[in-house]
Amino acid sequence: MRAQWPGQLWAALLALGALAGVVVGESNICTTRGVNSCQQCLAVSPVCAWCSDETLSQGSPRCNLKENLLKDNCAPESIEFPVSEAQILEARPLSSKGSGSSAQITQVSPQRIVLRLRPDDSKIFSLQVRQVEDYPVDIYYLMDLSFSMKDDLSSIQTLGTKLASQMRKLTSNLRIGFGAFVDKPVSPYM
Repeated sequence: MRAQWPGQLWAALLALGALAGVVVGESNICTTRGVNSCQQCLAVSPVCAWCSDETLSQGSPRCNLKENLLKDNCAPESIEFPVSEAQILEARPLSSKGSGSSAQITQVSPQRIVLRLRPDDSKIFSLQVRQVEDYPVDIYYLMDLSFSMKDDLSSIQTLGTKLASQMRKLTSNLRIGFGAFVDKPVSPYM
């Protein structure tokens, strides 16, 4: 009986090794999707590449990892493998004061970025944000002045006064506007 244990142990180890080989063999997402075109291949995953070389051996998949395509003797110039990129086109320095025209004030940098991304890929880039001191602020109230809203008018007046006093602590360039309309629920609607 003791002689059977080592044999069973070896059989179990071989079976486990075979399963591990199958799992490792199937870990290449590029070859498991059955794609037929370059466009489909590049959409599978950011790690997939497409070989357009006509001399690629018959059994080799055209959609594969780039290193596998090179091992399968696909010519490097025939491999389509776009790389995602982030390019900053404009990055003005942040402004500290709100003086000058609004075109000269910069609160977010960079201002223009070009992203070229493959499906399911990402790129990391940094944004700097600074609230400019004394930046112009416009607040506009629009209120229904029909009779049913009469009680809300006094609370809006009180709130507007409090808001204006708090906003003056943040900016000296504050403008407040007020607009009114009447929502008439009966005809004739005018």
